[in-house]
Amino acid sequence: MMTALKTTARGETVLEKRRNQRIPYSRYVFYATRRQFFEGELKDYSKYGLFIKSHAPLPIGEVITVALPYSETEKEKRKGMVVWQNIEGFGVELFRNPDRSLSRKDFPQSIL
Repeated sequence: MMTALKTTARGETVLEKRRNQRIPYSRYVFYATRRQFFEGELKDYSKYGLFIKSHAPLPIGEVITVALPYSETEKEKRKGMVVWQNIEGFGVELFRNPDRSLSRKDFPQSIL
């Protein structure tokens, strides 16, 4: 498990515990609940999670489908659950698929 100090939107410093390293990333993504489609900005990802910057907050526990940003010829959708939110956006824990976790090869190299 990794630990790091993080500054919250309120300026508070908290100790953050993570199982996997976050990888910075910046690209727009589409995501959907059972009722509505949204667009947000993927800010970082880890092996089983994403942070999406969005002005449309979703409730904790909401299940969403995210269309990951691939090249024009490849697209993949992943399901996950909103596990936290703040004024900037929300964190998604991707449902575990033993054959498929996220890695750098899943994202276009030109913007990493």
